[in-house]
Amino acid sequence: MTEGGAVSARDQSARLEEALADNASLRRHASSVAHDFNNLLAVITGYTEMMLKRLRADDPLRRNAEAIKRATEWGAALAQQILSGSRRTIPAPVPVDLNQLVGNVTRVLQPLLGDSIELVTRLSPSLARVSANPHRIGQVIMNLVVNARDAMPSGGRLTIETSNVGQAVMLAVGDTGYGMDDETRARLFEPYFTTKEPGRGSGLGLASVYDVVTQCGGQISVTSDAGAGSTFKIYFPRVPETATLVEAPAPPPAPAAAAEGRTVLVVENEREVRDLIREILQLQNYVVLEAGDRDEALALSQQHGSRIDLMVVDVGIPPSFADEWVVRVRASRPEIKVLYVSGYLSDSASAEAPKLGPLLQKPFTVGAFTKAIGLVLGRAK
Repeated sequence: MTEGGAVSARDQSARLEEALADNASLRRHASSVAHDFNNLLAVITGYTEMMLKRLRADDPLRRNAEAIKRATEWGAALAQQILSGSRRTIPAPVPVDLNQLVGNVTRVLQPLLGDSIELVTRLSPSLARVSANPHRIGQVIMNLVVNARDAMPSGGRLTIETSNVGQAVMLAVGDTGYGMDDETRARLFEPYFTTKEPGRGSGLGLASVYDVVTQCGGQISVTSDAGAGSTFKIYFPRVPETATLVEAPAPPPAPAAAAEGRTVLVVENEREVRDLIREILQLQNYVVLEAGDRDEALALSQQHGSRIDLMVVDVGIPPSFADEWVVRVRASRPEIKVLYVSGYLSDSASAEAPKLGPLLQKPFTVGAFTKAIGLVLGRAK
C-alpha cells in the first residue's frame, strides 16, 4: 500500500501472479482427478463390454450389465467436463443440431432419473442450427437435467423443449420440483452458490452453464416460484441457412492385420488398466509384454530378443515427455509403432498431445481399442 491507500503496481503484480498460480494448480488438480477417474472408468467399461459379449440376449444379468455401461458413459461425460473446464483454450464453434445433442444426453441420463421422474421431450423437427462447441453445449444440457432431477426428490416431470424463436433457437429445461424464491433466483448463477446440502453440489454447475451460454453469444433466463417448479430457457443465435452441419467423418475401416505372432509392449502404470489391455490383446492372439513404468519398459525393450511391433503407452504428465521417451526406444528399435492412451487429454488436437502416434482417450471401448490397434499396425510408421 502507498501512503494514500492506493495499491502499488508491485502489489497488483504480486496478487496477479498468486491468482495465476492458484489457477494453474487447480487445472493440474482437475486433470489429475480426471485421469484417475478415466482409468477407473476404462476398467469398468472394458470388462462390462466383454461381459455383454458373453451374455445371451435373454440373460437376466444382461439388463444389469447394460445399466453399468450406461452409467460409465455418464461418468465419462463428467470426466470430459472436468477436462474441458481445466483447459485454457476453448475449441472453435461449429454448426450444431441441438435436437441431436438432447437425444444423446437423455439416452445417457435416463437411467439416473429413476422411475419416479417422467421425461418429456418436445423437439422442433425444423430446428435451425446454432454455432457452438457440441461438447460444451452437451455439458449445459447435462447440468440442467441433473439440476432438475435434484429439484424433484419425490418425483415429477422433466420437460426438454426446443423451438425456433425469431432469429434465435430456444432450448428449455423445466421441472415440477420445489422451485425457488426471489433471493435464490437472484444468486442462481453465482459461482459456489448452492442450495444443496454439503456433498451434493459444488455450486459451479449453473455458473458454468451461464459462462458457456454467454460465450456462445446466447442468453439464459429462469422462471420459478417456490413450490411451483422451474424452467430454464436458453436462446442461442441461429446459424444462417447456408451453413452446413459439421459432422465427424466416418472412421476409415481398420485394415486387416494378422495378430498371430505380433508382439505388443504395454506401458501402463495402473495395474487394472494394464490387465484389461492385456486381456483384450490376448483374446486376439497378440503376444503381450507388460511394464508398469517407462524405465521398466525401456529395459524390457532392450532385453527382449525378438521383434516388438507396437507399444501401447499411457501418456502421463507432462504429455510431451511421451514423445521424448518413444524416441529413446526407437534409437534401438526404429521399426516400432506406438499408440498413446490418455486419461488427461480429451483429443489428439490438444496442443499438449504427443505427436509420434495416434491418441486414444480413456475410457475406451473394446471395439475402439481394437480398431486403433489395427489402424496403427496397418499403416507405415
